[in-house]
Order: sequence, then structure tokens, then C-alpha cells
Amino acid sequence: MDRRNYLELLSSQIRCKRAVPLVTEELEAHIEEQKADFLAEGMTEREAEAAAVREMGDPVAVGAQMDGIHRPRMNWRLIVGIGIVSLLGMVMLHILDVTVESKDMPFLYLASHMVYLVTGYAAMIGICCLDYTWVARRAKLLLAGYLLLLAAGTTVFGTTINGAEGFIDVFGLATVNVNQWVILVIPLYCAVLYSYRGQGYLGLLKSILWMLPVIFSQFWFRTSGIILLIPALAMILTAAVCKGFFRVKVRRTLAMIWGAAASIPVGTILWFSWFGSSYQMMRLEVMFHPEKYAKEEGYQFYTLRKLLEGSRFIGEGKNFSEFSGRLPDNSGFALTYIMSGFGVLAAVCVVSVIAILVGKLTAMTLKQKNQLGALMGMGCGVTIALQAVWYVLTNLGIVLTGPVYCPFITRGGSGMIITYILCGIMLSIYRYQSVIKEPRKMQVKRKCQE
Repeated sequence: MDRRNYLELLSSQIRCKRAVPLVTEELEAHIEEQKADFLAEGMTEREAEAAAVREMGDPVAVGAQMDGIHRPRMNWRLIVGIGIVSLLGMVMLHILDVTVESKDMPFLYLASHMVYLVTGYAAMIGICCLDYTWVARRAKLLLAGYLLLLAAGTTVFGTTINGAEGFIDVFGLATVNVNQWVILVIPLYCAVLYSYRGQGYLGLLKSILWMLPVIFSQFWFRTSGIILLIPALAMILTAAVCKGFFRVKVRRTLAMIWGAAASIPVGTILWFSWFGSSYQMMRLEVMFHPEKYAKEEGYQFYTLRKLLEGSRFIGEGKNFSEFSGRLPDNSGFALTYIMSGFGVLAAVCVVSVIAILVGKLTAMTLKQKNQLGALMGMGCGVTIALQAVWYVLTNLGIVLTGPVYCPFITRGGSGMIITYILCGIMLSIYRYQSVIKEPRKMQVKRKCQE
């Protein structure tokens, strides 16, 4: 049996046809290695190839073995774990609704939370079953189109809610927070960046230029989102540089990336201090001196500090009964209420569960041999982690309070569905890890170059 017939028979045993190119390339490499050994022993070209093919074993048996290895795999353990953590978060918020704020109809909030949870979870499963490399092949078009879609949506259909812009009213049934949906540009940007690897400083420059519309979009929709977007993009670009995507001077390039990343928020603060509105500077004043504005703009921050000051390691804090219910949203300040109402240990357990889950998801994707999958997975994981970190810092009173979201324990349709979409992308990367072959022209040197 010659090589072509052998590989055709073997490939017919593999049910996932997406895996066939990966398997045949791997087996042909083994055949070539074995053939070279036989040629060195004095065999002719035809004899060496025939012997190398025989050494591979029965094509049907080997094909069945490859079929077991190279097939899509669902990570059911993490899928179930995400579901359990999501349900626990929903129950926790319901308890806070009943015990802290005493809402008139807490079960309506519970039902709404359940609808978004089920919708997001179903979206996660659906995205997990899709081939994430489809995005990479159309990354630039998708990213540009997505940004234009968001801009057009807010310009044509946008509305203002409680003084905040960036919302779209959906036939009076629900509102979509466009400010949060901007986050999905991060996995799209990862796919764009991936397409420029191996192009040296030119590829690095192109990757940076693609950041500009992404950053501008965040200024357009919500300036505070820069706090999340800038470090996420900088970390993604840092990982790409260190993996040798661009074959540039690593230390010099990283200094440039993080210098630019630091200059944007600093420049934004200086701009607002010179040309910004009075309320924007008032927020900074409130953060540093909340007691001066306890009955005015700083009442939220003052209440937050009082709840935290009276917290105990286990059990209800001394200030809980006096200040509970004064913060406007149990979901946005769930961690603060848990710490004050149930103890610091309970809050630590909540944070630990989320950290472990996000860590498992991110580590799962970083182990991928396919560099597109590793980079997109890191982008999704970093985005979720930064959201959680900012939420914790806000609930600890370290940074100024404002609209905050934490994956799995915060209520809100847009934020919840986006979290599940990001999780679905990471699960898709795991699912196709043994199926998808990295394009040959994209296989570049991956070591850091000093």
C-alpha cells in the first residue's frame, strides 16, 4: 500500500473532518522521518517509503485511534462549574434583596435574574460548539463592523437613562447597555493581532494602530471603561510580544507599550482637571474626603466606608443595621454587604470561588498549542478578571464608586450575557484544541527575543 492510499483509508476512520489535515500532516511527518532512516540503511526510494508506511501499522486501527484523540471535546466539568457558581450568585443576591433592602417584590428580581442566566448560559453552550477560528479569518471585518454597529446603534437609537448615555431601548421591553457591549472588541482584537505575527515592527505598528478605534470607541461610549480596556489591551500585546509574534526587542517594546498605557489614564485625568466638568472633579474630592460630603454627593462612598469599618471576621458587623440598605444596588455592592452582614470570611470565600473559576478557564486556554486560541483565551480571561478586580476594589472602598460589574454575582442582562459569551469562546478554544491546525505560514518563532 502506498502513502496516498494508506492516508485515505486512515482518514476515512476519522469522523471529525476538520481534524483530517492536522492528522495527515502529523502522520506524513512520521512517515518522512522513518523513510529517511530506511534510505540511510541503503533502501531505494520506493522500498523505503513502502517500509515506512508498513511501520505505521494497520490504517483502520490507527485511524480509529486518531479518531479518539482528534475530536471535539466539551469541558463538562467547567461548564457545570460555571452553572453552579451562577446559581449560587443568584441565590446570594436574592438573600441580599430580602435581608438588606427588603424589596417589595424580590421574586420579580429573582425571575429576571433567572431569565438572563438561562439566556446567557444557552448562548455560552452555543458558542462553545462553534469553531472560534471562523472569527480569525474575518477578524478585521468583524471588528470594524462591530464598532460601526455600536456607534450607529447609540447614535440612531440611543437613549439616556438616569442621566447616563449609551443605552438602546428595545421596543420598550428591555434596554441594552452599549457601554458594556464594547468589551467584546477584546477577543476580536486578539484575532486581528494574531494575523500580524511574523511581520516584525511593521506588524507591531499595525496592531497598535488597530487599538486606536477600539480606544476611541470607549471614549465615545463611556470614558470610565478605559480603566478596563487599556490594561487589557496592554496585557494582550505584552503576551504577543513575549511569545515572539513580532520578533522585536522585547524590553524596549514592553517599555513603550506600558509607557503609552500609563499615559492615557494620566492624560485623561489631567484633561478633566483642566477642561472637565465640575462634577468630574467632585468625584475625586469625594473619594479622598467622603466625610465632607456625607449628606450630598459622597453619601454612597461614606456609607460604603462605614459598612466596611464595622465589619467582623465572622458574623454581622457593628454598623450593618444602621447603614444597610443605603447603597442603591445590592448587586453592585454585594461584596460589601456580604462582608458587613456575614463577615470578612464569607466575602473571601466568594472572591476565592470566582478567582478559581476564572483562573481555571484562563489556564485551560493558555495551554493550547494553537497560538490563536491561546491569545483569544487570554484576552477573554483577562477581561473577566479585570472586571472582577475593579469590582472588588470598588466594594472595598479603594476606588471611587460607580457603575461596576462582577461576573457571576452581579445582576444585569448585558453584563451577564457578555460574561457567558466570553466563557463560551474559551470553552470553544478547549473544545477544538485537538482538531484545528495552526496555518503553516503563521507558525513563527515563539521564544522571547531580547
